[in-house]
Amino acid sequence: MSRTTPPAWRAAAVAAVTSALILVPAAAGAVAGGSASPAGPAREPASASLPAAFKAASITWLSGKRGWILGSAPCGKRSCAHVAGTSDGGKTWRLVGSMPVPIATNATPSDVGVAEIRFATSAVGWAFGPALLRTGNGGRTWAPLPVPGHGKQVLALDATAAGTYAVVSPCKEFAQKCTATMLSFWRADSPAGRSWTRIPVRLPINSLARIAGFGKTVYVVDPGLPGTLYASTDGRHFAARRSPCSAATESGLVQAVPTSATAVALLCVGDPGFSKAVKTVYRSANTGRTVSSAGTTPARGIEAELAASTSGSLLVAAWADRSSIYLNDSHKTAWTTALDLGDGGAGFADLAYVTSKVAWAVYGPVSSFSANFGKLYVTRDGGKHWQLVTP
Repeated sequence: MSRTTPPAWRAAAVAAVTSALILVPAAAGAVAGGSASPAGPAREPASASLPAAFKAASITWLSGKRGWILGSAPCGKRSCAHVAGTSDGGKTWRLVGSMPVPIATNATPSDVGVAEIRFATSAVGWAFGPALLRTGNGGRTWAPLPVPGHGKQVLALDATAAGTYAVVSPCKEFAQKCTATMLSFWRADSPAGRSWTRIPVRLPINSLARIAGFGKTVYVVDPGLPGTLYASTDGRHFAARRSPCSAATESGLVQAVPTSATAVALLCVGDPGFSKAVKTVYRSANTGRTVSSAGTTPARGIEAELAASTSGSLLVAAWADRSSIYLNDSHKTAWTTALDLGDGGAGFADLAYVTSKVAWAVYGPVSSFSANFGKLYVTRDGGKHWQLVTP
């Protein structure tokens, strides 16, 4: 469940690599209106136990009840990365621990800080992008680890029943300063993450990647035109899958979201224009070997994330000059607008269903934006209605 859009410290690189596919929006300003404005009444209560200035960057879930937020809050004269946790489905959040690094933003060096969080078990978790940290006690304390293969940045990470997986860049800087041609893909058998084995796949150099798993089924995506996709059903052996996107129409693969050992949803984004793009979702029942169209969302929004439930519902979050969430719960090809915010393009991160009815997303992740954002949105009716949460 790693994000589609990279944090601010990689935004320029993404624009350089996939300018035909992903256009970085203008900096978000004050909320200007929309059909579900953050100033509206649909809010869940904040948690008093968190620092008042806590702002979310990333969210991860083990179940519908157990989740963690990576966020930023002041620590003395600086801002530090902190972790909050919930065991009641987000009704209350409590401060769990902190990290010896900041949240990665434009203001931090290119190899320092973290922007995303994932947990493998209730005890073992990971923070990454660009650095790599691990906890073995539920997030109370975190220790830095070497990036696998002597790499410079961890671009993506996910933990599944088959192991922990990471996509690593050999480049500290990107674009003109990096001459490497490939990313590397790694697997750790042990939750300790001290021994990594390289998986032999070809991932063209990029500044972002995606990993997603369901049990022992694992997918890795290297976005592009049309994009690179690999799938494994045992967590060890990966085979290439043909991208359903069309390079001829400037459509590129962005994300794969598995919902069973064989079912997966795929998101293609292309033909970008002024604050809009063609965002098409595909379904597959055989790990991406063949696909069928799940329709095209409304046009507004360029950067995008996909979520899929085990019951067959689909969500796409998209943003450019506004931030929107689109819903397909017809099991066919029809999409409706569930959330539309006139916010200048604050965007989302870690959009995901945690049950068939409950889904969460970070709104305006603090790694990309700071003022007035770093909050959460949640739906508890499958995606039809959304509530703003200030953790």
